Amino acid sequence: MKNEKQYNYCLDWVKGIACIFVVFLHCEFPGVLGVAVQAISRWCVPFFFMVSGYYCYREMPMQRDERLRKVLHILTITLNAALFYIFFAVFQKWIWGDVSLTVSLKDAIAFVCFNQMVVIVSQMWFLFALLYVYVVFLLIGSTNAYRKHSVHITTLCLILYVILAQGLHVAGVHVPNFVYKNWLIEGLGFFTLGFVIHQYQNRLNFDDRLLWTVIVVFSLLSLVERYLLGRDFGVNVCSFPQAIALFLYAINNPNKGEGAIQRLGKTCSMFVYILHPFVWHSLERVYTAIHVDNSMVALYLMPIFVLGITVILSIACYRIKQRRTLKAK
Repeated sequence: MKNEKQYNYCLDWVKGIACIFVVFLHCEFPGVLGVAVQAISRWCVPFFFMVSGYYCYREMPMQRDERLRKVLHILTITLNAALFYIFFAVFQKWIWGDVSLTVSLKDAIAFVCFNQMVVIVSQMWFLFALLYVYVVFLLIGSTNAYRKHSVHITTLCLILYVILAQGLHVAGVHVPNFVYKNWLIEGLGFFTLGFVIHQYQNRLNFDDRLLWTVIVVFSLLSLVERYLLGRDFGVNVCSFPQAIALFLYAINNPNKGEGAIQRLGKTCSMFVYILHPFVWHSLERVYTAIHVDNSMVALYLMPIFVLGITVILSIACYRIKQRRTLKAK
């Protein structure tokens, strides 16, 4: 199929689209539009887990030193993001006094076991989940058992996800979303799915028209699913084929997508993910201060403003990082 060492523009292009949709996923448009965009956008976080798993596959198992470097890299990013948002929470508490800094034992257990955020903005659960998954991969990623049973692992995790989220909801049982939206079920499940796709990608040459049909059809079905089930589950069942089809399209078309969105995905997607809650919550304060927080026009413009400001800040952060890297050399 494709040379494994070939740079994949398309995968970064889809990452760029995903980080844009993540902003709209969290900072919602008002009304029906917000619900619709949120339902369609649920493939984004699973896709990012899949990208991480995809790049962890090697024909020969990845050496322990390389796996350890990945853990340390994401640990550095996660700790920096956590400290940033702890300071942000303290600042908001000091200025406005409406942010809780109290952490109970129950909160601490939920944070450690299920990545349910306390004090730190809830969107950062993804970073902690990815860190946990990388630690698991450090411990077992090179074992024959993981490689042999990777298909079973991802299948089990995704089945558990559907049962704990939609399945029990339909049966009338409420399960908090952090029980399934965490490092073990969603994180390890989709990470391993990316690993499996790389492992068997020579057999996954699907026609592009078929993949785009799946993407469009299941995007529309995600709206139907949201309408029928009537709540936000974190990931819709229809998000699974969306994410998989987009991923397969990207790995089958590595030379497509070069451009601004691809460069955003390659260089700034992590910055966009980390910074957008800060921009969003800061803009909410500005809206309140200038008394436009009830203006429908202003509320419809907010996600656009958040995206624009976040992208600008992300590019600036990336350039600062580049300069520091060059100076270090």
